[in-house]
Amino acid sequence: MGISTPVLRTIVAGILAAGAATYVASIAVTHRKHKKTPPRSNPPTVSYPDYALSEHTFLSPSTCRTISWAEYGSPVSKNIVIYEHGLPGSRILPVGPNIKGKDIRVLAMDRPGIGFTSLPIPGKTVMETAINDVYELLDHLEISEKVILCGFSAGGPHVLGIMFTHPEKIRATYCLGPATYLDEKINWDDLAPGSKSTNWWTQNFPSYTAFDMILRADKIVDCSNIIENMKNFSSEGDAIFLSENPVEAKGWQNVNYEAYRQGITGYLQSCMEIFGRVSTNPWPVVGDIVHQKGIEGQKVVIIHRESDHLTPPSGSRDLVRRLKAAGADAEFIFPEGPEGGHFQALNYGIDYILAHECK
Repeated sequence: MGISTPVLRTIVAGILAAGAATYVASIAVTHRKHKKTPPRSNPPTVSYPDYALSEHTFLSPSTCRTISWAEYGSPVSKNIVIYEHGLPGSRILPVGPNIKGKDIRVLAMDRPGIGFTSLPIPGKTVMETAINDVYELLDHLEISEKVILCGFSAGGPHVLGIMFTHPEKIRATYCLGPATYLDEKINWDDLAPGSKSTNWWTQNFPSYTAFDMILRADKIVDCSNIIENMKNFSSEGDAIFLSENPVEAKGWQNVNYEAYRQGITGYLQSCMEIFGRVSTNPWPVVGDIVHQKGIEGQKVVIIHRESDHLTPPSGSRDLVRRLKAAGADAEFIFPEGPEGGHFQALNYGIDYILAHECK
């Protein structure tokens, strides 16, 4: 005798319910375990002789949170650059050895929940808190002159948010290979398979992505195979570049180690803000660039390599269009060369800033 349709449906529903309950329970257990003992909660101490001149922390007077940053270049230069890292990222600037002694002072900050910087202000987003941290750092260091902003990858939205908040304090803003998902017509075919898949899931099912990241936290914080990962998430060019430049490859590995010093929470929050939003509501604070006020004539330079398969170049073209519509003096630079990819935008961008801002 066969099983009747109602009984079969009941069995299937029971199996699905049990599976869903098991999945939710595993998330809850894993999340509790990670809160008690965060993955990478005590990463190896990074040696900075080839990276930063120094690194520092101070206690925010308004939020009682720790704010962390590292300095590169020259400590006496008046060409002051605030560097906002990508995801994963941290205060470590892999190109630090290239700017030692140059007439530039780079202040590279750990964003909220990253490295040694405390988690975001309760009730505030990562971006809102990060903007507050930048201006508190400038006050702490008694820097009154206008500064240059430099945001790499997911740091691009952050430097725009910083500029929009106090444009009168900014000399110029540079977005290097920025993660700009403003245009509904982004050519997703620009992206590598791993990056395309991750972005699609994050934008369409952010809650599922967050749960999945919690479950895979131990694997995510394993930074030992960064070169191999680039082949899937970025480009063969990036993998070749890192394999041929072991100092920078080690720098990027240390960047990632520091990103997870406090576990995955800070990284997860940033990912959900930057990538887990549809084009109509792209970033908290930044909003619709076309309606921004007070940025007329503000210098903004977007540098994006055509062979970047981690963040879509088509998004940067649309970003420039919107910035110009808001009155900003926006420029799009599309460098190419024998070594293409996402990471080279950082090298090219720092060289460009040295050549055009540090005279």
